[in-house]
Amino acid sequence: MQTPNINTRTTNPSFQKFIKIKGHPHKLQEFRESLLDKTDKYMTLKVKKEPHRGVLYLFSGKDFDEFIDWTKKVYFRKFRTHIEKYMSKKPKVMDLEEAKKLLKK
Repeated sequence: MQTPNINTRTTNPSFQKFIKIKGHPHKLQEFRESLLDKTDKYMTLKVKKEPHRGVLYLFSGKDFDEFIDWTKKVYFRKFRTHIEKYMSKKPKVMDLEEAKKLLKK
C-alpha cells in the first residue's frame, strides 16, 4: 500500500494566537500593512499609548473569537484601551524588530 507524500511549504508567518507588539506608531503601521499584504489570517488592533509609543495586538483562532464576543458585551472604546484586562490570557509580548524577523521567514 502506498501513501502519498505531500511536502508543502508555507510562506505565512507563524505568529501565535494573541500577541502584543510594542513600538513607534508609524513603524507599527508599516508592519501592520506588510503583515496584511502577506496574509489575512490575523486581525490587528493598533492602540496609541503616548505620542511616540504604541501597541499592536494580533489575534487569530480562539482568541479572535473571544475578541468578537467581548466587543458585543463591552463598549468598544473601553475594551480597546483595557484589552488585556478583558481577555482570558495574557498576550505574548514581542518587540517590533523580532516581529519583523518572523515576518521575513
